[in-house]
Amino acid sequence: MAGRALTLLVALLPAAASAYSHTYPVLAWSSHHSKALSSPAVAQGDKADSHTIASALYTHDDICEHDAVVVVDHAGLHASDLRALEPSCHVAKALSSAPSSLKLPYVESRGHHANPFKGLADTLSSRCGSRSVSHAPDLGVLEIDAGKGKHVVSISLPALEDGEEGASRKNSMAQHQSWLSGELSKIEAMFSNYLVIYSGSPASLLHSRQSTTSSSTFDAAAAPADPSAGGILKRYQLLTPGLILALLVALFVLLPIIFVGVSALASIQSPLSNDIPKGFNAEEKKNQ
Repeated sequence: MAGRALTLLVALLPAAASAYSHTYPVLAWSSHHSKALSSPAVAQGDKADSHTIASALYTHDDICEHDAVVVVDHAGLHASDLRALEPSCHVAKALSSAPSSLKLPYVESRGHHANPFKGLADTLSSRCGSRSVSHAPDLGVLEIDAGKGKHVVSISLPALEDGEEGASRKNSMAQHQSWLSGELSKIEAMFSNYLVIYSGSPASLLHSRQSTTSSSTFDAAAAPADPSAGGILKRYQLLTPGLILALLVALFVLLPIIFVGVSALASIQSPLSNDIPKGFNAEEKKNQ
């Protein structure tokens, strides 16, 4: 049992090591079976950085078969934000029902303030001969037309602040998802064969200013928090889900096993002594 627990703990260590604050989730789904999403270079993307995954996906021969490729950039997004979403939200339902999907919760970002999926969107548009469209909450109506051929739509959501947490962050995430759901529904109604790539990226100073400008669009309840306030626990993600899971296994599996083993060793009694008892007379014992 101890060996199995140790094996489980060792298996959890890579997840704990990879779940750092500089990693961001990458989700993708398509309305039809996509060879691009199921290719080994993309499906095993948890072992590569975001730029490598984007390059492998955008250079795949199957990527241009989609009538619309939607690239959603959400600065500051983490895997914990996605886990807090309701199962009935558009993203969750689309992932569960899509013929092809990709779920990478912890992907390392090579650049400090860049999303390669968005940065390479123009290259993808030129390669596939698609119409390039940029969209955001403060840009008004989404202008797409299936009659004008294939589209590559780049959507930028307001950044999630690093200092924002709890109910305030969950409320901001819900507002962003509500707006995104409406825009994705328009695209899905216009194009029957589409691919959606939804990824997080580091929140730069430019993203922070854009988030402040877009706050009126979503009626944000709280202002961006001061990054210098709150100490190290406020500014850094120390207790990641993988690390918490490893600590729980250590506390509730390994320590009880060690305790039981030490108790068993302590309960072992020494053999009887060979010393002659006091008052013992060998001659009397023999005569009897």
